[in-house]
Amino acid sequence: MEANIKANIKEPILMLLLLMVGFLYWDLISLGNLGAGVSIFTLALCGISVWYFQHDKVLWAKENLLYLAFVLVCGLQFFIFDNEFVKTIGFLFLTLLFVYWVAVVNEKRLEPKLSITILGDGLNQLMVIPFHNFGRGFAEIRGGLKGGKKGSTILHGLVGVLVTLPLLIFMASLLAQADAAFEQLLHRFQWSLSEDVIETVLQVLLGIPVACYLFGLLYGNRHGVNTGHITQTSFLKLGETLGFAPKMAIYSGLAVLNGLFLVYFLSQTSYFFSAFGNALPETMTYAEYARRGFFELCVVAALNLAIIGIAHILIQKKGSDDKTSKVLLWETLSLCVFTLLLIATAFSKMMLYIQYYGLTQLRVTTTWFMMVLVVIFVLIAIRQVRRFNGTKWAVITLALSIFILCYANIDGMIAKKNIEWYQEGRLASLDVESLGQLSDAATPHLFALYLSTSDQELKTQLESAILQEPTGEFFPDPEESDFRHCNLQSRRAEEIRAELDLLADGM
Repeated sequence: MEANIKANIKEPILMLLLLMVGFLYWDLISLGNLGAGVSIFTLALCGISVWYFQHDKVLWAKENLLYLAFVLVCGLQFFIFDNEFVKTIGFLFLTLLFVYWVAVVNEKRLEPKLSITILGDGLNQLMVIPFHNFGRGFAEIRGGLKGGKKGSTILHGLVGVLVTLPLLIFMASLLAQADAAFEQLLHRFQWSLSEDVIETVLQVLLGIPVACYLFGLLYGNRHGVNTGHITQTSFLKLGETLGFAPKMAIYSGLAVLNGLFLVYFLSQTSYFFSAFGNALPETMTYAEYARRGFFELCVVAALNLAIIGIAHILIQKKGSDDKTSKVLLWETLSLCVFTLLLIATAFSKMMLYIQYYGLTQLRVTTTWFMMVLVVIFVLIAIRQVRRFNGTKWAVITLALSIFILCYANIDGMIAKKNIEWYQEGRLASLDVESLGQLSDAATPHLFALYLSTSDQELKTQLESAILQEPTGEFFPDPEESDFRHCNLQSRRAEEIRAELDLLADGM
């Protein structure tokens, strides 16, 4: 396959561009302080990828453009919102989504649709293809330098710029120290390189393996180089190989677990179902009641998902018949029912807890997590009685759920709803201190209440909550923040703080 690949000036140029992208990865992106830098990086990487794939007609297929739109929309959230926990989840999802888009565009998925083979696609695209083509970028540069006159001239020029980049950074920093006007000029144009020359050079060096990884991914998928190590046949055969556990061992184990869940629910009926009647067990507070139900939910749901997956993977595939298949079917279905019952109970407890204490980040994300689990277990249950592509709908569910979480503006929603419920009398008190610990997304709602309330004590609390700087490892020092870490919500919060300072001075 490799012998049929014609020498192309595009590959060396791609590697040089990705070397710059590798630097930008470390310069623009900082986990725990994600902002507009991620959006800029996403736009740059997608732009280079589209340029590289543009002559392939399949790039412009509707499905491929839809995936690209998802990538860009996922990258846009970092420019808008200010919740680091959600943005961390969004960044991981963005990475997976981009890699999968590359596979879709180049038709290198194990199967041309969403199915269980997406697990093999993940291993193939994230590990096998990039690392098997890891050093090919520099080989393409060497080949390009030995090529035609026009191509070699362009490459020599780009190589010259790239090689002198660290020296350029060093010289610029010296000139900035020598002359105040030049230093102001660099800051006026938001000089994107670090003032610490050693840090910048380190970013350039660390960007090299990033560039090699990305080149291996893009080049390998476009030309089909080292993409055949994992195939649909080998992946499915692996599933058959793992099916070594005796059927009776699987059936008996699942039967014991189902029996345990049945006894457990029967013995705890009054405790688990008290939430449906808006009742609270004696000697327990609402906080203790909801927290205990949530942790039970997490453990049981995780265990049940793992058990169902392991059982279906490890059970012997040979010699299966309708009778034995139905045993596994009904036992799986009963586990799903028990889990859904517990989720419904825990969800009712959480609603009861929110009714009395309002919303918090943990309560909202817990509710989101429970709703995702409901859909997953419903899909598993339906899959036992009706044949359909359950993996496809599970993946779509997870993807849409993450998109909703990223764009729901949960901190803004929490502040807005808690304030509304307090004003309506549904909440006995407003936990201003807790609202002040939210991200900058909550600031406009706190400021609106500050302007409308006549309660001076509440005004003082709101002013303190708005002006206090967030603490914790997820929040950066404002003095160290720049365009890489900013977003529209934090920018709006800064304007509100400045306005609040003026109002305080006027008083």
